[in-house]
Amino acid sequence: MQTAKKISVRQLCFIIIALFSVSKFYVLPARVSGVSHEGGYLSVAINFLLDFLLLLICVYAVKLKEKPLYQTSIETFGTPLTKITYFLYAIYFIAKAFIPLLEQKNTISLTFYESQPTLLIFMPFFILAFYIMAKGVNAFSRSVEIIIWVFFIALFIILALSVSAGRYASLLPIVQPLDKLLKGSHSSLLWFGDPLCILFLGDYLSNEKGLVKKTIISYIISAAITILLIIVFYAIFGPIAERQYYAPIKMSKYSITLSNIGRFDYLGSVMFSAVSVYGICLPLLLSCICFNKVFNLKVNNLIFPSIVSIVEAVLLFVFQNEIFTHINFFQTYLLPFFMVMTYILPSVLLLTLLVKQRRLNVQTG
Repeated sequence: MQTAKKISVRQLCFIIIALFSVSKFYVLPARVSGVSHEGGYLSVAINFLLDFLLLLICVYAVKLKEKPLYQTSIETFGTPLTKITYFLYAIYFIAKAFIPLLEQKNTISLTFYESQPTLLIFMPFFILAFYIMAKGVNAFSRSVEIIIWVFFIALFIILALSVSAGRYASLLPIVQPLDKLLKGSHSSLLWFGDPLCILFLGDYLSNEKGLVKKTIISYIISAAITILLIIVFYAIFGPIAERQYYAPIKMSKYSITLSNIGRFDYLGSVMFSAVSVYGICLPLLLSCICFNKVFNLKVNNLIFPSIVSIVEAVLLFVFQNEIFTHINFFQTYLLPFFMVMTYILPSVLLLTLLVKQRRLNVQTG
């Protein structure tokens, strides 16, 4: 039975522009600046090129498959392998949300609290996350139509107060050693792989024309916004950029405008945090979808939204301190798992679908 269509292509484009970008605004600029320095934006551009290939893989896989992804996988690879793969993807999406969740918590801590808030104070996030996961894709996609405007207003506030404070000569020379750029690219891979979401959201997409063209344009906008923010970030801080974590809070504080009206830029930071909540909830929602497929439960059940929320809350409670230790752990031990799940398996799926389609064309021809 075909999955009901609940996401328009327009809503998918909003997800790509806003949610694929906002997760890269907090720790990533400082981390990549610490490795590639003035070439940090070029290292990020390399990863965007890699993710552009992933975008094409996922979009064309969505277009080629004639049945829902889970059923297509069963018919292609068998039920046992499909269930194992979907279970691993459920775990992957929980892990994918963890670092952004830590970034969000620390951002709120630095912005609104003089001392570290307890998990109880951060509990509203898990309540909202549970609600979004329980309501499913339909409610999430509708919310994004509002979130996209929050994102653009926040972006305007932060950049308007930041651009004039930068010294852009610090980005020179433009030509950088390739090994330096590749090291920066490798160090920031944890923040990429977002186009994989399209593969799992494909079952809910409405049958509209222009999917490839519109998603490509949206992805270019998302990449351009992120690269621009990193350029302005390094132009402001230069050699000390690697220590300036949580960029939206710190980028605009040197604006002369703020000396007259106060920290107006906090409004932009708060709005980015609101968008980031949805960015974190997207992989959690996909995790629930994967679990439901493995255990053959209805989409609107409350079992896995509860389990996923509790698991993330426990992880945050246990590992809420030393975010950079956890990032290094993910980078050292979990990155190979991330790479396989993000890039290898979708490529295998697309190649299999292409071979299958070619065989059908030969038989019918």
